[in-house]
Amino acid sequence: MVNVGRPRSGFVLIGVVFLAFVVSMTLVALARYWGADSQRDKERELLWAGRQFGRALASYALAAPEGSSALPRSLDQLVFDTRVDPPQRHLRRVPLDPMTGSTEWGIVRTADGAITGVHSTSRSKPMAPDSLWPEERSFADAKQYTQWVFGPVMPRSTLRLPAAGPTE
Repeated sequence: MVNVGRPRSGFVLIGVVFLAFVVSMTLVALARYWGADSQRDKERELLWAGRQFGRALASYALAAPEGSSALPRSLDQLVFDTRVDPPQRHLRRVPLDPMTGSTEWGIVRTADGAITGVHSTSRSKPMAPDSLWPEERSFADAKQYTQWVFGPVMPRSTLRLPAAGPTE
């Protein structure tokens, strides 16, 4: 006996399962893309913050009065430098580490405790950076963000050229 009035529900079920599979695979691909895009944004923010630290460390060194240290002992000294009168700000505030969301940075110190550089405390693996300055070329080989160390970057205007001799 042939069942004439019953729809073919088996084909509909297979179609729904196939559609659910396609939608889920699309969502997985989008999540990977958005995750990579988000990480690239965070890397750009980290490079920006690191460059700010580099400029602040250089500014701190250039503002050092005779007989005082050219390197700070804390990041707060970059925000409010009391060695000079009136006090000077080399950074407006300590920026957030975009990789960790914290103002806690890894600090590179000299033997006597002065700060020579900062880095993120994130141990995540960096993506291939796309816009590095010459001082940052070593970042391309880094295995973790902790290896992206930002140190003083001297502005070009501070380069001292030899004085011109008398012209004849």
